[in-house]
Formats: sequence, structure tokens, C-alpha cells
Amino acid sequence: MYFQDRLVPRNGIKLRVLIGTRISGCANQKEVSLEDQADHGKAVVGDMYDGEVEYVIISTKGKGERLDRPELTKFESEFRSGTFDLGIFEDLGRLVRGSEASRLCGIAVDHGTRILAPDDGIDTNDPDWEQDVLEACKEHVSHNVRVSKRLKGKLMTRFRRNGAARADLPFGYILPEGGKTYFDAQKDPRPEVDCILREGKELLRKSQNYSVVARFFNSQGANGGTSRRKDEWMGSSIKLLFHNPILKGMPQRGTRKSDKHHETGRRISIPNPRGPVHIDCPHLAYFDAEDIDPILAVMNDKNARHSRARGNREDPRYRIPRKQTRFPGQFGTCWYCGSHFVWGGNGLKDHLMCARSREWKCWNSVGFNGPLFVDRLTSAIFDRLNALQGLEAQFRDLVADANKSRFVDSELSKLQREEVALERERKNVMAAIAKYGPQDMFDERIAEVGRRTTILKGARYRLEASAQHQLELPQSPQALRTVMEDAFRGLLTTSTEFGLLMRELVPEFHVYLVRLCDGGHPAPRIQARLDLTGICPDARLVDGLQSILSSTVTLDIFEPPQRERIRSQAVELSAARHKQRDACRLIDEQPTQPAF
Repeated sequence: MYFQDRLVPRNGIKLRVLIGTRISGCANQKEVSLEDQADHGKAVVGDMYDGEVEYVIISTKGKGERLDRPELTKFESEFRSGTFDLGIFEDLGRLVRGSEASRLCGIAVDHGTRILAPDDGIDTNDPDWEQDVLEACKEHVSHNVRVSKRLKGKLMTRFRRNGAARADLPFGYILPEGGKTYFDAQKDPRPEVDCILREGKELLRKSQNYSVVARFFNSQGANGGTSRRKDEWMGSSIKLLFHNPILKGMPQRGTRKSDKHHETGRRISIPNPRGPVHIDCPHLAYFDAEDIDPILAVMNDKNARHSRARGNREDPRYRIPRKQTRFPGQFGTCWYCGSHFVWGGNGLKDHLMCARSREWKCWNSVGFNGPLFVDRLTSAIFDRLNALQGLEAQFRDLVADANKSRFVDSELSKLQREEVALERERKNVMAAIAKYGPQDMFDERIAEVGRRTTILKGARYRLEASAQHQLELPQSPQALRTVMEDAFRGLLTTSTEFGLLMRELVPEFHVYLVRLCDGGHPAPRIQARLDLTGICPDARLVDGLQSILSSTVTLDIFEPPQRERIRSQAVELSAARHKQRDACRLIDEQPTQPAF
């Protein structure tokens, strides 16, 4: 464009020109574009002025909508300095895409700097320059919107039609030579890959911890970890892997969308309220939806309180440790407040105490010795196995008469009743929405119904699958003991594998306090529920067998005082009319008379 008004230096000697150049920094853009913009500005100035010119060039890489770019502050300060005769941009979009360009041009004009944008036909010497600037801003914004809609629509159409617009394939998948789409992708043919994924899923179900599964993947040498820069797996990458619906043969697109933050001009990624679009690729499925979805639903519930803060709630990322603890840390619960116990009770690294007591929110501040509890709990498990020796005949009869179908039918009937009740609840929620309109509490109820539906589907899937395989049951208590000893052999009590095994055998335990009738300090006592079917899950499908293999034990995690240890012997000797001095000599501990 040719500008008629000639340029005149304000100092009468040298023309000072500010040239702004910008590229977005996308993959297809090159640095030479910045030089081309600067040369274009110099050519325009050369057509308008023949004298000496001093050029100041501000070049940048950044998105045009961003208002927090430091060069915008620099442009504004240069305009306010009043030392430039001319500011030139190839088009106003090189300065900023949006109405902010009008404000900056106004500052330049107020301080005697003329602004030119040749490609937009803008010259602030024109009386109607403000209208021209606003029209150009409108055009740049609408161009962004149109291009964005066109590209998103085109990519989604290709995705639905032939699985194009493919994301990077996760672990367990390969793309043959020449393949481009999800329809071309294949499962990794190596048998160890399928084994790693399936064992990882079972480990996730048992441990409910992504980091444990990550360590398993690393131990198996599974490639394709957290990112291109790191080869090892972490809990976050395991979460992304197992939540990826491609494992169910349902690749997705449109999980998230960008939302503009108008104060800064940033595009922020947020969950897509409409949800993603899926396509069916059954040849890519490793798991059935009914198999993996309930596990993920349980994980979502477990980790919901650890997510980023909403509203005024404290952000838990700054107070929740990410490391994996050893058994029984973060497993046993306080009888009084329901919180879990953590290592490091009262400054002793081998003791555990109530987590809420640390925060002064529970009065149960008495800790217990962790290694001592593990020893006594392990002894209680094997004592229970020894007690089964007297029930050997009954045990063998139950195994011989195992009727899996009867148990499965009973459980399916119970499950069907729960499904009917849940469907009734869903209809009630929908009726309430129709009557009172959308409300936040209805969203929570719908989400809860959906979560419970997923869990019930998983329970039905497992029951129906269990009816298809042969039961694997120990034929006698001695065989069960052999299996248990093999499971414990070689495991350190501080290892993750030991913790997973104990969580299967001891589903829960509670810690409460007791004290002698004649006074003294409170001491911890633990009530634990043992379930030996954790070592052979098929035993749960046999009527009567689980009741034999389940029990509740009470363990004292303290050493009673001497007066309590000798109490029964002292009572017997006193009843036999022994003198105290003689009775003390007859007791194994040889107590003194005051203790007697």
C-alpha cells in the first residue's frame, strides 16, 4: 500500500522508526519470516522518506492473542517515551490479535508516534484510523475463530470416518510401515506385552496404587514410559495408560477443549463438557469395559480427595506424600475417628499413629510398634491355619461338594436386586430434574449413580466369568498351609509385595486403646479381620468355605506390666495358701513381693 503523507523527523535530523515483527512459533514457521517482516517495513519507509533512518526492531515468538507477552509492555513504554516518529507492523496482528491493539495505537498517537500497518491499510494520520483499527482487530479475531472451527471439524470428521487424526500410540501398540490411522494400528504381537498389561491390571486392582504398577512395569523392562525424555514409568504415566480407552478398543478424540482467559489472552485446556467422541476398533482391545471400568471407578473414588482443590478447599498437593509406604502404613484405621495410621508415630520411625492426631483432630495419640504388629499378625494367620487341622474332614467335604453355580446364581440374584434399585433411583433423579430443572446437586447424584452402575457391571462381569473356569481349591488345610508358606517365602516385611499379600489376607483392622482396671497408661489393642481366601480367591465361590477361612483376632501390641503377667499364677498360689515370699520363688519371673 502507498501512503501519501511524507515522513518528517521530529528532531529534524534522523527519522526514528520502531518495527515490530512476530511469529507464533508453530512447527511450520521459520525464523526467516521475522527478517521478511522487517525488510517489508524498511521498504515501506524507503518509499516515504529518503533521509537517514534509525531502525529499532522488536522481534518475538508468541501467540498473537497473548496479552502477557513482555514485548507488549516494551512497545507501550517505547510509545510513551515519545522518541519515535513511526511505528510499523506488517499487519496489526503482528502486534496483538484483539482490541488491545487499538489501545496501544492510541497511546502511540497521543505521544506523537505515527502507526502504519500496510497489509491492513491502517495509517493513524487518517481521521478515521480508529474505525480502521477496530475493523482490523475484528477481522484478525474472526480469522482465528474460523480457522479453529474449520480445522477442528475437519480433524473430527477424519477421525470418525477412518480413524485418522491419530494421537501417539501408548504402550502395547505398534503402527505397521505405511500405517497412519487407528484402523491401521495393531496390538504388539510380543506375548510378554499382553502379560505385562494383564498383570498390571490385576496389580492395580489389588494395590489401588499407580506407583506400585509403575515399579512393576519398570522391573519388566517395559518401554514407552512417561515421555520422550524419560524411559521409566511413573504413577502418572500408568494412570494415563490404563485410563486410555484404546485398551478397550475405543480410541477417543475431543477429551479436552481450549478456553480463552481474556485477561491474559492465554488458551487454557479444560475438560470438554460434551465428552469425547469414540470409534470402535475391537482389534485394539486388551480388556472388556466391564473388566477395567470398575477398577478405574474405584481408583477415581479413592483419589478424588487428593485432586486439585476446588473453591476454598486446601490444595492437597502440598500436604499428601506421593511415596509408597510399607505395610501397615496408611492401611489400618483409628477406631475413634476412622483415619488411617502413618509411620513416624511420636517421633519413632518404627511406630505408627493416627494421621488426624498429628493434626490435633483426634485424641488417640498413642502409637504402636509396626514390626511387632506384623510379627504377631503373621503368627495369628498361621495359628488360624493350624486350627483348621481339626476341621480337615469338614474342609474336604466342602471342597468335594463345591457347587459353584449355586453360589453364582445366589450372587447374581442379589446383584440383580441392586441393579433394579439403582435403576429406580436413576429414574427418580431424572424425574426430579424434569420437575425442578437442572441443579448442581442433581449432577452429583447422576455421577454417583453412574459410578455405582459401573461397579455393578464389573461385579456381574466377574461373576459371569467365574462361572466359565474350573475352580482352583486346596484339597486340605495342609495344602492351604503349603500355598501360604510358598507365598510368604522370600518376602521382606518391608517390601511392596508383602504389603499387597497382607492386604489380601487382612482386609481391615482397627486400633483402639485399653487400660488395666487398676490404672496405668493406655495401650494399643488391634482387632483384625482375617480372610484366608485372599490366597485362593475361588474359595469365595464355595458355600461355607469362606466362613471357615475367615475370623476376627484381637492382638495386644504392648508388653503388659509384671503384675498383669503374673496375675493368674499369683491368684492360684494365693488360693493354695502359699506365703508371698514362697510364692514369688515359685513363679517363673521371680517377682518381688511388692509386685506380687
